[in-house]
Amino acid sequence: MVKKTVFCDFDGTITQDDTTDAVLESFALPEYRVWEHKWEEGLITARECMEQQARLIRCSPETLRSFLAHAWIDPGIYVLERECVRNGASLVIVSDGIDFLMEEVLRARGLDHVPHYSNRLNWDQDGRPFLTFPYGGPDCEGGCGVCKCRLLEQGRLPEVRTVYIGDGLSDRCVVHRADQVFAKNRLREYCLAKGIIHDSFETLTEVALSLFQRTSALNHGVRGNR
Repeated sequence: MVKKTVFCDFDGTITQDDTTDAVLESFALPEYRVWEHKWEEGLITARECMEQQARLIRCSPETLRSFLAHAWIDPGIYVLERECVRNGASLVIVSDGIDFLMEEVLRARGLDHVPHYSNRLNWDQDGRPFLTFPYGGPDCEGGCGVCKCRLLEQGRLPEVRTVYIGDGLSDRCVVHRADQVFAKNRLREYCLAKGIIHDSFETLTEVALSLFQRTSALNHGVRGNR
């Protein structure tokens, strides 16, 4: 069996909802929507948008922890992790969201041992949040805080097949580089529009079975020209 490295998005893929969006809606000043519109219109990069929005959050770390305790995740992530271990595949979680949010959810669900990368949330001396971008770079084609392409390419070996699983706009660049793509929601729409070969999915259980058991009933591939 060909070895695999499986890269999985977090918000909207492992979680039901986007945790960053949920936190902004609940705790940020209304101005955050202005930055969101600028990003959607292509006037600023995703990194610039996130940097400005994070500064508008008005709550303590303790409040965030309580809020995230109710975050729903796809239980299929446990199936995916188990199948990766059984088949000698590496599982990596990559997110262009906020590390504090991701880590709280993963820790509460017993998944924080899985390698994971995201933008870093900090608090200044006045208790105001701000982001830093340890996994970004000026050459990121998507203008993201976390360059998923860079993470995918690091240590890439010709005999290892790279798999990417995602659902949103921050996943658009990396799907051009992965050997196999699983997509849903806005990422699926993008793949269809660009003719990118992908498998559509709704749950991570489907992805796990398709990757490692090739169950024909669950292999809902949508084929196009890469």
